Amino acid sequence: MSDLIDALGALPARPAALAAGETLFRRGDPVRAVYLVRAGCLHLTRFGADGAAAVMQRATAGTLLAESSIFSDLYHCDAVAVADSALLAISRSELRTAAGAAPALMEALARHLAREVQRTRIRVEVLSRKTVRERLDAWLTLGEGQWPVRGSMAAVAQDIGVSPEAFYREMQRRRRIAP
Repeated sequence: MSDLIDALGALPARPAALAAGETLFRRGDPVRAVYLVRAGCLHLTRFGADGAAAVMQRATAGTLLAESSIFSDLYHCDAVAVADSALLAISRSELRTAAGAAPALMEALARHLAREVQRTRIRVEVLSRKTVRERLDAWLTLGEGQWPVRGSMAAVAQDIGVSPEAFYREMQRRRRIAP
């Protein structure tokens, strides 16, 4: 866990649970809490004028959901559980007050946000590639070369912006040519 996640454990929080398919908040809702995902998976999704969905964040256990909301009055995406999920809701105002009074917490928050910017830039680099092969190569290179673990293939396909079927075909192709 990160320093920020550890520091958040000292703040008051209320538990929340969502079933797969449930919405936690919608774009335009006022920001009242920041959410620490304890179990499950949620997607922050933004919808275009044509109705096309773009996943902005895939939040799993041990991560903050929509942490940029700490400094915003309204949510800019919809948050939907893609699996049964357990969360801790931390009051945004209490977090901001605590961060203002504790330089170590503010530094942990700044470090966390900087890492998220880096991860987002990696994702943009991966998604800028044209083919499944190029996207997977970029994902592997930028992700320190770790192969997807069994059971996470659909999530990786979604992360690199390709269909699960296209991703599986590329993985099969790589298995056939592996020494």
